[in-house]
Amino acid sequence: MTTLVTGARGSVARGVVTRLLAAGRDVRIASSDPTALDPAPGVQAVRLSLREPGADAAAALRDVHNVFLYAEAAGIADFLAVARTAGVRHIVLLSSAAAAAPDPAANPLAASHHAVEVAVAESGLPYTVLRPGAFAGNTIGWKYQILGAGSIQLPYPDAQLAPIHEDDIADVAAAVLLAGDRLGETIDLNGPESMSFAEQIAILSDVLGHTLPFAEVSREEALAGLTRHMNEGYAEALLDLWQHAVDPEPVSGATEAITGRPGRSFRTWVLDHREDFAVLAVPRG
Repeated sequence: MTTLVTGARGSVARGVVTRLLAAGRDVRIASSDPTALDPAPGVQAVRLSLREPGADAAAALRDVHNVFLYAEAAGIADFLAVARTAGVRHIVLLSSAAAAAPDPAANPLAASHHAVEVAVAESGLPYTVLRPGAFAGNTIGWKYQILGAGSIQLPYPDAQLAPIHEDDIADVAAAVLLAGDRLGETIDLNGPESMSFAEQIAILSDVLGHTLPFAEVSREEALAGLTRHMNEGYAEALLDLWQHAVDPEPVSGATEAITGRPGRSFRTWVLDHREDFAVLAVPRG
């Protein structure tokens, strides 16, 4: 019984692979550039571009029982057609909480994830959709703001989110793949506690041993910063999300319900990734 894990360079995919191997599952990993992968012993690395599956998809899906699938709208119809032919029995799709937006097709944050969700649901293949919210790992971007601008630049420091540890997403995905259950379900995932950006900075500061500087900036200033590395429509949608996140985000509890273990806290994520912020750390007095 072989599981194909796509997007194998991603942090969630790497976690899924580790858990499946520990459970004795045969794993095949796929990437548009398999030469950049470092597969574990016995794991086959294959080429597969989800944007242009082409002939690679048939080889990647040969004898595959189930798939951990990253959401890529461009080639989803071709990929699903090959998956049906190959006899895939379960797709676990890593989507996004953004797909729950009121008008997802018109929302740049949601559109591609929503399109893939619809395609998978209409494919006739058994599927489960995972919709994680804000990744705790997004805060690594603050390091580069401090190094570049001297402070974390926040337009809405009181915006409330429940950031999720990537290991919790991997735990849930692996559990669903191994059990083969939750068919037809869409599972909302987030962290165990809603908190503001300012509260996240306070935790990060405490772990690192000194107060990290942050400045509240205007929406226009934030937009200028965001559009250095993303398109304007996506940046505007992200700012809208933060602007309206005025109430605590409801905690789904899905991680504990599926894995039997509470979700990891944001502090745990910071402790696990302290080395990512080492350049900002100073010794405690």
